[in-house]
Amino acid sequence: MSKITTQDYWEKYYSKAKTNRKQIQVIISVYDKFWDILLRNNGATPPKTIIEMGGYPGRFLAYLADKYNLIPTSLDFNSDKIKIEETMKSFDIEDFKIIQADIFEHIPETQYDIVISNGFIEHFENYQEVLDKHILYLKQGGTMLVMIPNLTGFRKVYGYLVDYKNLKSHNLKCMNKHTFESFAKRNGLQILTLEYFGGFPFSVHQKLNFFQKIIYRSTRLLFKKINPYLAKKPSKHYSSSLICVYKKV
Repeated sequence: MSKITTQDYWEKYYSKAKTNRKQIQVIISVYDKFWDILLRNNGATPPKTIIEMGGYPGRFLAYLADKYNLIPTSLDFNSDKIKIEETMKSFDIEDFKIIQADIFEHIPETQYDIVISNGFIEHFENYQEVLDKHILYLKQGGTMLVMIPNLTGFRKVYGYLVDYKNLKSHNLKCMNKHTFESFAKRNGLQILTLEYFGGFPFSVHQKLNFFQKIIYRSTRLLFKKINPYLAKKPSKHYSSSLICVYKKV
């Protein structure tokens, strides 16, 4: 196994993560189109269980558990439980499970109706092997959503200029449709949808010098205006995410 990031990196990264219900709903509801595909095509009637790979701090899980009446489980190697517990509490969810383990070391004791993976596989060199581990958790007839950021195209150039540390914490090799298509072929999965999604992601994750601030502010100003249009015309050149929904048939 070869991780690009460390446990300490993620604990610091999410130390100030929002756990407020309304804020989470605003963030996660953007993807409702994909959640509906995930639930509508599930073999269970209705699906009851969901697990997230790299589930810390639990925002996606809490939102989906509340919206679709699911019992959530988080699998993550993060040593902190507090953020997940706070997130679940904000949605009044009492029935949930936290598995603190490495995906390569943990042996699943059960399978789930739904598996989700958000911003996870791109932090590994061996991302295809990580993807294959996801299958161990998915029931026959179950559905899976995998979402990763798209840091290729213009975003890669932008990242080198003003967001280099964050850029280098991601494996850009997985950020293409072939990654998801080959995963489906290897594991006999049906692809329900595979598409780029969103406008240009101009947010940065580091302190900026004077010249970087000029680049960031001008980029932010531009894309705040045109992102509503770009979101209607998704492209590998600028869209923020690449999302695939599968079914285990």
